[in-house]
Amino acid sequence: MLVLLALAGAGWPLIQLADVNGSVEPTKADMPMVAGAIILVIGTVLTVLYSHLRLLALIMISIVGLMVAIAFAYFSAPDLALTQLSVEVATIILFLLALYYLPQRTPLKESSIQRIVRDFGIASAVGAVVGTLCYAMLTRPLDSISGFFLENSKTGGGGTNVVNVILVDFRGFDTMGEITVLGIAALGIYKLLAGMRLYLPAADHEGQAWSKDKNPLMLAVVSQSLLPLALLVSAYIFLRGHNMPGGGFIAGLITAIALVQQYVAHGSSWMKARLNLPYHVLIAVGLLLSIGAGLGSWLFGRPFLTTWFDYFYLPLIGKFELASALVFDLGVYFTVIGATLLILANLGQLNSAERPRIGVR
Repeated sequence: MLVLLALAGAGWPLIQLADVNGSVEPTKADMPMVAGAIILVIGTVLTVLYSHLRLLALIMISIVGLMVAIAFAYFSAPDLALTQLSVEVATIILFLLALYYLPQRTPLKESSIQRIVRDFGIASAVGAVVGTLCYAMLTRPLDSISGFFLENSKTGGGGTNVVNVILVDFRGFDTMGEITVLGIAALGIYKLLAGMRLYLPAADHEGQAWSKDKNPLMLAVVSQSLLPLALLVSAYIFLRGHNMPGGGFIAGLITAIALVQQYVAHGSSWMKARLNLPYHVLIAVGLLLSIGAGLGSWLFGRPFLTTWFDYFYLPLIGKFELASALVFDLGVYFTVIGATLLILANLGQLNSAERPRIGVR
């Protein structure tokens, strides 16, 4: 009933339209875009068909996310493509950690013909209504505020990467709210996982014992070798973010993924002995840096989060820019690292090698 009401609400604007076709000519599709859309549809369909095989379904979902990132890159949105790719990798790692505690297969449930027809009908109707609404909207001229940001990004924010300048300057208060929510969510998940232990069976569903090699040598060597390279790439992405695709959010995800990979390859005990970071402190430091960057503008009589920037020259380096937005972006960087690792690293520590025995405390 709820779906039908939503469908009726979405379809009401279509009833009022005299003509679905607008005055704006639709973009002509070319073969690479069509091929990407077909791969996306195939990946989605296979996910539905083979969803009872959890690992295979996860692979199909990752293909869908990759195609979305490629679509962003194709439509000249490299920042969105990098963000989508980084989030996709972090999400897949999260799902893999969750799969570790789940059976390999989802129990199959037989569906009646009536239910299949009903679900197919609702899905087709929703897809048709939403698709028609999108087409009607995109073929009509709309007033855009993008011109303001394009004109004032360099002069007002000191950067040529309009997306990053919007995030850390024009709409920096929104970004600060988002990383605050991210930090609160991470702390909430950490509290839910604290003290939880999931006891694993001694064998898989076919009765085969688990491998005694919990940390494969090749994975450990490769991941350890890639760590400095990943950190270098993260620093590069962070520093260039104000003028080229990148920024603190993407760089933070790259660093977090590189460190989580060490947990996966070497285990929690190995990582704690070498890098026992208090991730909740990283979240606090990140939020304080972002708030401090905003409060600093008050010292000069400017509104909260007003960006300051200037250009300097050093021998052998040349002309470069310094901006207060860099401090704000550094806060985003630390918050993303702390929140991601607080969730993923603690999720990977839930299992216990010993099963509880009845009557023994």
